[in-house]
Amino acid sequence: MTKLIVFDKDGTLMELGSIFVKLADDVINEFSSRTNIHVPKSEIKDAFNIIDEKIDMFTASSSARKIVEKLSLLPNGDNISQFVSKKLESMHTENEASKIEIIHGVKETLEQLKSEGYHLAIVSADDTESMDLFLNKFNIKEVFDKVVTSDNSKYHKPQKELLEEVMQALNCAPEETIMVGDTEIDVMLGRNAGVHKVISVLSGSGDSQDLQNADVILNSVADLQDII
Repeated sequence: MTKLIVFDKDGTLMELGSIFVKLADDVINEFSSRTNIHVPKSEIKDAFNIIDEKIDMFTASSSARKIVEKLSLLPNGDNISQFVSKKLESMHTENEASKIEIIHGVKETLEQLKSEGYHLAIVSADDTESMDLFLNKFNIKEVFDKVVTSDNSKYHKPQKELLEEVMQALNCAPEETIMVGDTEIDVMLGRNAGVHKVISVLSGSGDSQDLQNADVILNSVADLQDII
């Protein structure tokens, strides 16, 4: 009997977005599977300029720094310059959040699974800040019983310990657990941890060839209820 469903995030719950995001995702997964060395996704995404270039370039530019420095010279300038600095940081965060989209039907499916009594969890190579942007934007943080990111676990995909710590935290056995993801490395993670079933989705990076070792391949997480 299934008690726990563990999801990848990018491409599984969240739209990958531009071709550069997909390329970054592929690079990370390929590198991790070949070397067993962990690289946080957020660092690679930055390298691929995923955040809007104009806003990102301005907030990090010497012009922005000069504005803050000039403001600090005014009466009560320290408070004004701190206010502007926070606003610039907020622009960066809001711009990043504006690009985040949930895959169609995923929110409703997660809420239904939760109402049916399943434990739900996420394992992702993203950092906590990026994860929270997604979960908070779509008000689904409370749906998950456990969220594992690159900066709150010493393990990474496809190490079995990553899933084992989730199962232990939620008191679920491998035979009671399903792993859901969009890449070959998600399949490897599920196999390494010996879970009951590995389900792959075609909504992200992987195609049918990449995901051939999964037990089931679906178009998206929105189809999950049909087979559980």
